[in-house]
Amino acid sequence: MLFETQNRQITVMIVLGLLISTIFPFSVSAGVEKTKTPTMDGDLYDNDPYLRGWSEPDATVIFQRSDGTYKVGTAKWDGEYMIYHASYRWPWILKGGEQLALSAQAPGKTVSDTVYIPVLPSVQTSKPTVTGNVYANGGWLSGTTEPGKLVYITLKNNSGDVVGNASTESGFYTMQVKPSYPITAREKLQLVAKAVGAGIRESDPVTVTVLPLKGKTAAPTIAGGVYERSLKGLTEPGSVVTIQRANGLESQVTASREDGAFSVNLGSDSYILGEKLKLTATAYGKTVSDPVYAIVQPSPKSSVPTVSGNVYSNGPWISGSTEPNTRVFVQLKKADGTLVLGDWTTNGSYSMKSLRTVPMEKLYVTAMADGKKESDPVPVTAIPTVGKTEAPTVIGHVDAVNGILTGKAEPESEITIRRPNDKLHSQPSNTDGSFSIDLHWYELRVGEQLTVTAETVGKGISDEVPLIVQPAP
Repeated sequence: MLFETQNRQITVMIVLGLLISTIFPFSVSAGVEKTKTPTMDGDLYDNDPYLRGWSEPDATVIFQRSDGTYKVGTAKWDGEYMIYHASYRWPWILKGGEQLALSAQAPGKTVSDTVYIPVLPSVQTSKPTVTGNVYANGGWLSGTTEPGKLVYITLKNNSGDVVGNASTESGFYTMQVKPSYPITAREKLQLVAKAVGAGIRESDPVTVTVLPLKGKTAAPTIAGGVYERSLKGLTEPGSVVTIQRANGLESQVTASREDGAFSVNLGSDSYILGEKLKLTATAYGKTVSDPVYAIVQPSPKSSVPTVSGNVYSNGPWISGSTEPNTRVFVQLKKADGTLVLGDWTTNGSYSMKSLRTVPMEKLYVTAMADGKKESDPVPVTAIPTVGKTEAPTVIGHVDAVNGILTGKAEPESEITIRRPNDKLHSQPSNTDGSFSIDLHWYELRVGEQLTVTAETVGKGISDEVPLIVQPAP
């Protein structure tokens, strides 16, 4: 009988122990190490959406409010934890002035000491000013906000979709509202500003009412003519010009200039000669204009560029002039049309350097201005190199740690540093012939031999200058 009573007592104690350990998982056991006290990363504000800090790796982290509610997370392998508390379901709305009790328990350890984290009140961004209008087909808004800090301005429709945004540090902003999302006449949009920084929340909203369309956009006019690669014209400032081709494809161009000028410059593609184009314009706040039709005419040829200098077999060194005040692509081509070298210029002059060609090969220089056809070619002949570039002079030495090579060579010659069977680095000398090259990236070894050469366009490669890597001083 006594044995049965003792068994019942032992069973009850086991059950009670299991219940206690389930309800209070952070029970203290004698002789078991305590979890280190967790920390909070920075200050905690009432508008912060998450709780972030550091604890022991894999520890269970608990934040508890005075009303008994709590949020639980687990620290990662490096000890970082992040608990997102502003969830859609059961969010925590933190209040400035309250305190959260923070504790943690790592596997195999007892619960840490409790740390109390104060919740700081956030500061609201000032309400921005707004001028301008938004219509059912878009518009422009501008205004002022807090100066001297980065501020984001956001405009949302009734569905919460962003229909416009801007940022500023000067305190002045401009925002273009495009009808990317549906906006309707008389809809109330909400514009808010939020300065960047901890403990700052967004401003109160400013209501912007969408205005209905009124009147028709003026029809665009075409200046000069419509060519295979370009067209220019005038329309209402800020309006969008739609160009419809004969095949039904459309391209849109926004008139960004205050005088309403617009232009289209096509690259390798072009309109078809004799093709009929249909142009319409739409301004914010107005309906689409009446259509304007135009026939594509042949594009004029670009002016022939001037060419001075020579093209050598170890690189062209030519310059010249071309059409000013427009973008021009100047190119050096082979007889079969293969591009050797090309570059854009806008100031009416160009220069070309580098790249190798075949001695005595016939090459051609052409220019193609925006909206025009390629110019007639200017023939040039690749001249063989003559003589040899002077060997460079190395000043000082190169050590295995610093790896700085300095010296003197012919002006604007190509300095090349090699290991046996391995090119390390190549870099041009300055206009006075000086050079300074950082070689420490190449893990130089004490005692290894490098070679230095120089090559100038029009001359052959210089003799090699040997160089032994020295130990660091």
